[in-house]
Amino acid sequence: MLTMMLLLAMQGAPARGDETETGPAPATNPGSWVTSYDYPASAMREEREGTAGFRLTIGTDGLPTRCEITAPSGHADLDAETCRLIMERARFTPGRNARGEAVGGTYSNRIRWQIPEGSDHAVEVAGFGLDTVQESWPRGAIPDDAFTRIDPAAHYPPAALAAREQGTVHMELAVDSAGRVSACKVNESSLSAALDDAACALMHSEGKFSPALDSDGKPTKGVLAAKFRWALPDQVREGGEGVSVAPDPDFPMGEPGSATMTVLVGADGRVQDCRFSNTGKFGAAPNGMTPCDMFGRQTRYTPFTDADGRPVAKRVILRSDLTIEDAPAAIQ
Repeated sequence: MLTMMLLLAMQGAPARGDETETGPAPATNPGSWVTSYDYPASAMREEREGTAGFRLTIGTDGLPTRCEITAPSGHADLDAETCRLIMERARFTPGRNARGEAVGGTYSNRIRWQIPEGSDHAVEVAGFGLDTVQESWPRGAIPDDAFTRIDPAAHYPPAALAAREQGTVHMELAVDSAGRVSACKVNESSLSAALDDAACALMHSEGKFSPALDSDGKPTKGVLAAKFRWALPDQVREGGEGVSVAPDPDFPMGEPGSATMTVLVGADGRVQDCRFSNTGKFGAAPNGMTPCDMFGRQTRYTPFTDADGRPVAKRVILRSDLTIEDAPAAIQ
């Protein structure tokens, strides 16, 4: 994969002589500015890699105005692609001077171009390579096979079941040298406190792991990231010879309805307001979420422009309707 390597000492430098209190800061995730999908095809075929250092000049509107390569990767096409993509995708929150006015500045970082693992363009070469079949130490904890097949329905918290709540809990688990879970921390909530608490309780009571191994191959404590998916259990019906079988699921678009989302995008490229309304179940999301939740208040997008190329505010309206009609007689 491609890796964004931060140069913290150089990041967000203010413009000189501005008595700046804060320098510019990324308004979007720097890791999204360049991805594995952007790898130049010719460089991938020729297995060329390298790290390109760059410096951006940031305007008072938070947009980059100039990109220069400060540390070449050794390949002109990788350097050129670095600046092209960064100029196109990078967005910043402007710095502020002592009077609270927006000011520009510079931002330095570097992109490591590395051919993604498993790429079809990768070829076998003579020399050293890792043997992925044999085990290496140190090694992280490994969940017991039976634990990975645990039935969530048997442990569903009653409060969440009554509220028809479901979701995925992302956790950080501390596993001791005996393979038991000694601590559980929720890193990303399912948006249900009952499900979050139940997931950690289940890790403590039922969690079984082969412990981590140190560099000598001896059991030791370790930490690993895990997730637990809570899905509402289905009701069952009796099938042939008394066998319980899952019911046929409802068609996911079986109820008429409509949905409207109205988004106000400012001339600065930020979403200033978003409203969502719907009828029936169409467009509804679990845990009270709406499509408006996809827009971050601090995220800056490329603004709309008028005929002269000047940034302007726009209102974007998306309307969807779900209609159910009788099928043509020919397919009855």
